[in-house]
Amino acid sequence: MNTLTYLYTWVFCALFLGLTPAAAHTTESTVAFNQPQLIRIDFTMPNGYVRHLLLGFTPDNAASDGVDYGYDALNMDNYPDDLNWMINNERYVIQGVGAFDDSKQYPLGMFLSNAGNVAIALDRLENFNNPIDVYLYDAVNNTHTLLNESDFQDTISEGTYLDRFFITFKDNSGSLDEFGNVVLSINDTPDDDKTSITYVRNTKELHGKSNQTIRQIEIYNILGKRIGNFQNINSKHIRLPLHISKERYGIIKIHTQNGHTSKKVIF
Repeated sequence: MNTLTYLYTWVFCALFLGLTPAAAHTTESTVAFNQPQLIRIDFTMPNGYVRHLLLGFTPDNAASDGVDYGYDALNMDNYPDDLNWMINNERYVIQGVGAFDDSKQYPLGMFLSNAGNVAIALDRLENFNNPIDVYLYDAVNNTHTLLNESDFQDTISEGTYLDRFFITFKDNSGSLDEFGNVVLSINDTPDDDKTSITYVRNTKELHGKSNQTIRQIEIYNILGKRIGNFQNINSKHIRLPLHISKERYGIIKIHTQNGHTSKKVIF
């Protein structure tokens, strides 16, 4: 398929994006070859209206994860509540990317002037020869919602959320390291090992205590990259300086004499 045909396809798809009252979802599957594979996402705002989003995969890698003229559509609206694809810190309602890759994740920006109930749903998939799983990853709660089976629903406070929601195609809650070397576990230590840890934002310190001797503390961001490491601690109480400039959420891995445990923190 040539570039001009692709551009017409995106224009056609854009005609179906807009703001409409909430309606029942449909699940259709169309098998087609050499056509853009489309994922349609619906965001229900606190006022009940729906924002339609489109994510399209180009089988010949005609588009990329960055900004591609003719494949990505900027958000030109000014709604008080909205959800958009985030590309280079800009807001888009259509995002065209390369061929489908289930290891990829695509960030969403949620912008709420009004607190209330919101929902993120999978409207339908188009042109996939085989079914795929589509998840909504919530980085704050470290949860994956399989949108093929149920909508993500929550009550969200007003504000801007840029690093919280992602569309993914795998449930990676059991894996922390991008190379698969570190496994996240909420309870890797024995039941009698009681460990707690907190990040104090005002003093930029990591406070923790345990009934076991703490040997080492490792800090990872939500993508699994290690951003901090404290060794040879050998104490049941810790107070460590930790300056976090870019990350908002992370995983603290605590090694004690009996094993290790991992805990989610907000920086």
